[in-house]
This record gives sequence, structure tokens and C-alpha cells, in this order.
Amino acid sequence: MTYCPGEKTRNRWKIEGTKYGSVCLKKGAHTVSYEMDEKTYAMQNAGGDIFEAPLPYSSGFHYVQIFVEGREVLSPLLPIGYGCSRPYNYVDILSEKEDFLALRDVPHGAVHEELFFSGVTGEWERCLVYSPPVSWTASEPIPVLYLQHGHGENEIGWIAQGKVGILLDNLLAEGKIVPFAVVMNNGMVQKKDPGAVGGHVVDHRLLEPMLLQDVIPFLEAKYHVGGSRTKRGMAGLSMGSMQTSRMVCRHPDLFSEVGIFSGFLHDWISTDEDANAHLAALQGGSAFRNQFHTFFRAMGEHDPFYQKFIEDDRLLAACGVPTTRKIYPEGIHDWNVWRRCLYDFAQMIFQN
Repeated sequence: MTYCPGEKTRNRWKIEGTKYGSVCLKKGAHTVSYEMDEKTYAMQNAGGDIFEAPLPYSSGFHYVQIFVEGREVLSPLLPIGYGCSRPYNYVDILSEKEDFLALRDVPHGAVHEELFFSGVTGEWERCLVYSPPVSWTASEPIPVLYLQHGHGENEIGWIAQGKVGILLDNLLAEGKIVPFAVVMNNGMVQKKDPGAVGGHVVDHRLLEPMLLQDVIPFLEAKYHVGGSRTKRGMAGLSMGSMQTSRMVCRHPDLFSEVGIFSGFLHDWISTDEDANAHLAALQGGSAFRNQFHTFFRAMGEHDPFYQKFIEDDRLLAACGVPTTRKIYPEGIHDWNVWRRCLYDFAQMIFQN
């Protein structure tokens, strides 16, 4: 990685000769460093105002924080996503195993921004909709997947960090999936609270009523998607997997496809006594089990929440709920795993 100020305080970043960007900073910096995966790497002066440092990885997705004179700087010309409840720079170097994320000469879908007034939050909200590159004039609506991000992220996560459009475009071009739309909402739903800082507080459980009352009726009326259980699925990563579990357990009649990515059946974020009341549905026997075409669960081998995944294994086995289970070798709790989860899950769902 290279930090290279130019004329008029225009600075250039070079990442292994493959990615370029620039950021406006004060010229004449003496101390430059970057932090990646909670480790700090000093950048060495390579002459003049140029600072260099090698990347610790040759591939994969990684968040990066840049520091100039000890102060963090967000580079507008490095990729920017949203994580840890803030805009975040990242580097993303695809390996040969991740060619399913590479931009190819195939038909591409589109991502639409939708604004709607929520009766649940009492405010205007936004969601993003990926539409596949197929005709929408057929008499039958196409399937739709409601796809959620994790804690501290928002509705752009699956677009920016997850590359959902490119991933699905490539799979569709290869004939490995049926075309389906994807709806991505901000799962960090905020409710008004005069006593909180900023007058709002996050309540992730509000996604359920917002989907039921606002999102599903609005989008499925506007777009030619969903309309029935067999044409509707839900998936999510980490916190989004808790939201998915809560939603499908409480409303199994609405969904046929379920994806739990690096995630949980239990809601261990909430602290009230009925936080896991939704799990009672697992005791419903065949009436519950037969509702789903796909019940996919996956996690990285070295995920710090791996033991919670094992606990959910035991619960599902005790309740006799069949699932498709996958462990990704060397995987941790990050986008490198979650993109592969979606790659595998997408090829299972909505198949007749």
C-alpha cells in the first residue's frame, strides 16, 4: 500500500499495483499508518511525501483504517462501505476461489432505491432492491429474497461489501440459479426515545413488524415479486440471522427458504424474558418442519461464535428439524464467509 501526496494536496493510494485511489490531506505528513484486523502497520517514508507498507494479505475482503499524524482519515477513493456503525474504507482482492465475485461480460441486473414511510417507526425509511436481468412481464411473479446485514451495518452492506448483484448475475448467467429479486433493509431499526442521545434508540426486533406492515406489502405491490410462501425467502448474517430466525419461526406461513449465515436461532442481543419465545415454533413437529424447502445454516470454522452454532445444532436435532449445514474452513466472522454463504444458498432456493 502506498501513500503518495501530489500537487494541490491530492494524494494517491496504491494497493499491490491493482487498486488506486486518492484522498485530500495536508501535504508534508511525517507519520502514516493503517490498521487492519485490529493490527496497526507503520508506513515507511519512501522519499519525499511517499509512504509505503505491504499488505498483510494477498486476497480477501478486509476493513482498513488510515491514520495520518495519528488522526484517522476516510479516503473517498478507496472503496467505502458501512460497518461498525460508520462509513469504513476497505480493500477487496479476489482470489481464484472467489471468481464468482468477479465482474464478467454477462447480463447485469439493477439495484433500485426505494423510499417508504413506515407506520412502525413513524419516519421515512429506505431499502434497496436488486432486480435480476430478466423480463418482468411474465404472468407469474418472480421469487424474492429478503436479505439482512449484521449489527452496525445498514442496507448498503450486501451491495458494497457483499457484491450481491455481481454474485447473482454470474450465477444466473451460468444457469445455476433461478432468477429472483433481493430486498435489503436497514436492520438497525430506530425507534423514537426522547431520553436517548439523538432522540432515537436501535431495536433490531422492530424489523419484523416493519417487514410485515410496511416493506412486504409495499414492494410486492410495486414489483412483480413474491406474493406467496413458495416465492418468498429470508436470510441474514449475524444479527440479521437472529432477525431471520425470529421472522420465520413466528411466520412460517410466509417463507419457504431460510438462510442463517454465521448466525443464530437464539436472540442473545435482547435481554428480556421472552427474547427467545419464537423458538417454541421448533417444537411444532412436522407442521413446522414441512413449511420450508431450504433451511440453510453456515459458519466459519474459526468464528468466535462457533459454540453458539453448536448449541443451535443440538436444539435443532432435539426438535427433529432438518437443515443443510456447512462449515467453511479457516473462515471467521466476516464478509469473506458471508459472500460464500450467499453463493451456496442462492443455488438451493426457489428450485422446483
